[in-house]
Order: sequence, then C-alpha cells, then structure tokens
Amino acid sequence: MLDTGKPQYLAAAEILAERLRYGDYLVNAIPSTRKLAEELKISHIVARKAVEKLLADGLCRRLENGRVVASQRVQDASPQRQLTVAMLFPAFASNYFHRGRIQIEKAAEKAGALFRPVNFVHWSDPVIAETLRNFDGVFLFGSTEPLDPTAGRELINTQARIVTVDFDLTHLKIPRIALFDAGIVRQLLDHLVSRGARRIACLNTQPCDVETTRRINVWREYTTVRGICGTLCNRPVRSYEDPAARACEVMREWLPKLDCDALFCTNETAAYGAGRALLDAGIRPGSGLKLCAIGDGGAARFFSPSITCVEMPDARPLFERALGWMGDKERPWQGNLNVVPDNIPLFIGESTSD
Repeated sequence: MLDTGKPQYLAAAEILAERLRYGDYLVNAIPSTRKLAEELKISHIVARKAVEKLLADGLCRRLENGRVVASQRVQDASPQRQLTVAMLFPAFASNYFHRGRIQIEKAAEKAGALFRPVNFVHWSDPVIAETLRNFDGVFLFGSTEPLDPTAGRELINTQARIVTVDFDLTHLKIPRIALFDAGIVRQLLDHLVSRGARRIACLNTQPCDVETTRRINVWREYTTVRGICGTLCNRPVRSYEDPAARACEVMREWLPKLDCDALFCTNETAAYGAGRALLDAGIRPGSGLKLCAIGDGGAARFFSPSITCVEMPDARPLFERALGWMGDKERPWQGNLNVVPDNIPLFIGESTSD
C-alpha cells in the first residue's frame, strides 16, 4: 500500500507519470488497472482513478479497443511535442555501449529530447519493432549476428528516423556515425612501424561481423603493401560469449610458435586477454612484444601495462546533428551517409613503449 500522506490515487498517478516521462511505456505497454493494482498494492478502484487522472492530464490516451497507451505528447515545460529518441543495442555487457550511451544521452539532454536505452537479444526480438513504432528517432548499435532480412525490411520501412553507430547500413540509405571506422587501423599500424615493428600479427576473437572483417582486411592490405610479415589468428567466439577469455586461451596456445614483434587486436577485449597471457608467460607487452587494439571501452589506460589503442572520440556534435534530423521529418539527411569524427584520438600506452 502506498504511504505518502496524500490520496492513494494521486500517489499512484505520480509514479505512473514519472514512468511516462522517462519513456518506460514507450517500449512496454501500460499494464491493465488490475495488474497496476497488484504491482502497487492498491485497490482496483484506486488504480482506475490513477489512470483516469493520467488520461485527463494528457499523459496517456485510450485506444478504440480500450487499451491505454502513452500519449503522443508527453507533457513537459514546452507546449510542443517532445522528441523521443531510443538507443537500441544488443543485450550484453559492454563499456563501449556504456560510453556511447553517455554521449547520446548528453546530446539528447541538450536537445530537450526524451532519451531511452533499449536492449534487444536477437534481430527478431519484438522489442525492435516496438521501439521503431514508438520513438521518433533511433540510434542503432549492431549485433554480431547477421542482420535478419525481416528486421532489415522493418528498418527501411519504419517511420522512425534511424542512425546507426559503427554498424554500417549505408547500403540501405541509413546514415552511420562511425566511432571506430576500420580505416583507423592504419593509424595504429603506422604507430607500430614507427616503433620499429616489422612483423605484425593479428588476433581476433570477436564474432566475424562486417566491421571486424573490415578491420582484418585493412590489416591484410597494410601488411601486404608495406611488405610486412604477419600471421592471422582468427578464433571468433559465438555471439554473447567472452572474447577476452578466448583471446587469453588462444594466446597461450599460440605463444610457442608466435613469430612477431607486434600484435594488433581487432578490439580491446581481445587485447586484455592477450595481455594477460603474455604477462603469465613472463612477457611484458611493450618490452617483449608490442600490443595494440582498435577501440577502447575506457579501461585500456588503466590496464597494467596500459594498452595502446584508438580511443572513442567525442562524437556529441555528430549526435546533436542526427537529433536535429530526427526532429525534422521534412528535412533530408545532408551530406555523406557515412560520418566519421574529425579527430580520432590515439592513446599511446606502455604496451608499445620499450
């Protein structure tokens, strides 16, 4: 039972109004009054009065079938309809997703948009269609699984405006903000060469999605053109498995026959696993073998030794630009569909220092 010193229906209405303001019911349907009564431990009559209050305040609306859904205009200080934006990303733990979310959330706050992170497990997950239906704009992070054709059609035909992050769907005319474009692999390899590396191996334990495959291909092209010896060890995990643990295991197997003076990893989690295996074998990354990775979830500089990597750039201006496009359905996307930040920082860690 609610205990707030005010009528129970008003206390319940305030709880529901807060959920609406945070976009809770843009993805999940507003429960029936019976379920609300059970959840909030109030009577069915009190739950019904709370919903009637929300209807009267314009925070939700009743469909012809009697179902109550979030209003198309969630009231706030502005008389205009608030832009609703989702970050749609795979449901596994990742500092990369966390850091991307912070940037998008700050851009959305500046734009006065309602922002909501939404997880999906697979491309047929109903939450994807629900998100596309209920939000004005969606920042989509790709899964390591191949894009399902049905999901692809939904992305093309939706009324929501979609911008992908790193995940490349520009062939479907969907704009992309590339935080870690595969082209920046050359920047890392140039750094290794400048430190004297002449035999650069490549380790991948990520599932071989489009972006990972591109990174491997850039490494292949670079080593071929520069006449650099290099061996590829490509042992991808399945989706939702741990690439760091696999990298540590693979590196221990690979070490007795490893013939290189530098190791490029296709992402930072593989570098963490490889670094652990090297240290366990008495090889300190940097002095014994140079180690670097594309991408950084924010922990590379805190690893011991710190790992040289391409860091996540500040892409808030690009997210702000995308939000402006999402809020103006009459305006077409301007310029190249593939947008790369101007300045992509390279963190030089101890793992490439002598």
